[in-house]
Amino acid sequence: MILGIETATEVCSAALVHQGTVLGERSLYEKNIHSERLLMIIDEVLIGASFSAKNLDAIAVSIGPGSFTGLRIGLSIAKGLALACDTPLLAVPTLDGIAESYRLSIKKDQAKFFCAMIDAKRDEAFYAFYAVENESRRESEFSIALKEIILQDAHIRHAVTEQPKISAASIALLGEHRQKEFIVSDFSHCEPLYLRDFVVTTPKK
Repeated sequence: MILGIETATEVCSAALVHQGTVLGERSLYEKNIHSERLLMIIDEVLIGASFSAKNLDAIAVSIGPGSFTGLRIGLSIAKGLALACDTPLLAVPTLDGIAESYRLSIKKDQAKFFCAMIDAKRDEAFYAFYAVENESRRESEFSIALKEIILQDAHIRHAVTEQPKISAASIALLGEHRQKEFIVSDFSHCEPLYLRDFVVTTPKK
């Protein structure tokens, strides 16, 4: 059983998967609720599946890029649960999770090249390109650029840019499928993947 946690964007999501099947998922689409609602959502998913956190095989958490605050909250809770339950931690890049969501949503005759993107504010986005077939394979580095430039590059590459809903289920399924790649040997030193430095701004009012 793999517990998935997704907090890299405004979505606050948790899911439980086993051998490629989603046993339960709960998602909230609200701003600034991660610290208040994530543990509650995790409890709801586990209770709904009649499963105890102590029996988890691993915890897969979205590590970014994405929201600075959301990533810190998700990773902190994942670390705490992994320590308390003595279970492995799987650090899954958020863009990889989005590409997996796209792969799971398309039909066989749909486009096989995809650009995963996450809003980075200031007309920018975090992004990476993926070849999508039996699995999603990343074809570029994780980067940040102006959305206009990304869309131009995607057009040249004939890559789909319409984004699927990001979900903890995709994070958990990808973590389950590629555990050896994402497992963190010492998660006390695991940090979110930010891609850029935190910028402090002042309110306009």
